[in-house]
Amino acid sequence: MTLPFRLALAAVAASVSAATLMASERAPLPDNAFDSGIVSAETLGRGGTIASNRGTAASGSENPASLELTDTGGSLYATGLVATRSAFPDDVANARDPLAGKVVQYLAVGADKGVLFFEPVSRFRQSQIIDATAGTSRDVSVHANAIGFAGSQKWKAGSFGMSMAYLWSSMNVIDRSPAGITGVKKDTADGLRLNLGIRYPTGPSMWGLVVQNAPGILWGSNFRHTEIPLRIRAGNTYRLAKGVLFSLDGERRFYHGGGRGENYVYVGNESFVGKHVVLRVGAFGTSLSNSETRTLTGGASIVAGDNTQITYAMEQYQVGSEKVKRSLISLSIPFEASDNSDRPVKYQ
Repeated sequence: MTLPFRLALAAVAASVSAATLMASERAPLPDNAFDSGIVSAETLGRGGTIASNRGTAASGSENPASLELTDTGGSLYATGLVATRSAFPDDVANARDPLAGKVVQYLAVGADKGVLFFEPVSRFRQSQIIDATAGTSRDVSVHANAIGFAGSQKWKAGSFGMSMAYLWSSMNVIDRSPAGITGVKKDTADGLRLNLGIRYPTGPSMWGLVVQNAPGILWGSNFRHTEIPLRIRAGNTYRLAKGVLFSLDGERRFYHGGGRGENYVYVGNESFVGKHVVLRVGAFGTSLSNSETRTLTGGASIVAGDNTQITYAMEQYQVGSEKVKRSLISLSIPFEASDNSDRPVKYQ
């Protein structure tokens, strides 16, 4: 190793250490500020399962190993939020959504076994009470995005994939008292996110493993680095009959570097009705037996002869005694026509 290179490494290490010492305060963000992740209507409709399912261009941010089996060739892909229905104000209805009702959920340009994508990671806003007696509070908002690429490769009878994304964010923290604003702190941050995935068939089933945000870190100047929750997910998809697929995923999320964890379960069904219609239903949450921790989903895709696909999905969850319903639409437009005659059963 040359002397100039060693000096450069030492300078980088010194600057990182200095930034760490100066930015010792943790950003005042709750755990769910970066808990987005369902970026396609196909995934939402089948209960959020991604570990072993067939891929779309959105697999770049879900399970990149699924890109091995996308059959659209080059394509444009977009997902948008189209409706939120609730008796609550929007900020309450979207309390479970780190994107805070943002319309654009995902954009991608896909090719065989690869994809370039843009993903809003967070549009989180929250008012926090610091001292109810003194009347002090804090308004926190964060705006974060990811832009990256993903690819997959055949592995024996299955596939593996990797996704890398550059992250950037901005944060505003406003402290308030009964007398007015007492302080304002702003911060910008840059970072990196890495996702890994594997899919492999075992008889009539396909199993999969996904590791997301490993790492997923944002480095700023005014706050300590922010860790996006590490997610480890495993699951299976079973072919119950020709064109009928049942999927089950289990996920563990690790917050604050493993200081706190939470378990999620995802379950869903896809039924391929001929070559042009796919019906979906599912559920996910920390507990599927409790209406307040469970989200119910459903949806359908219409596939044209040239493989253009439009997918609608809805989710319903409960906040207190009120139900919230939200709808997504995903659109996939191929650059060239593709035969989808094998779509109903070719998931392996």
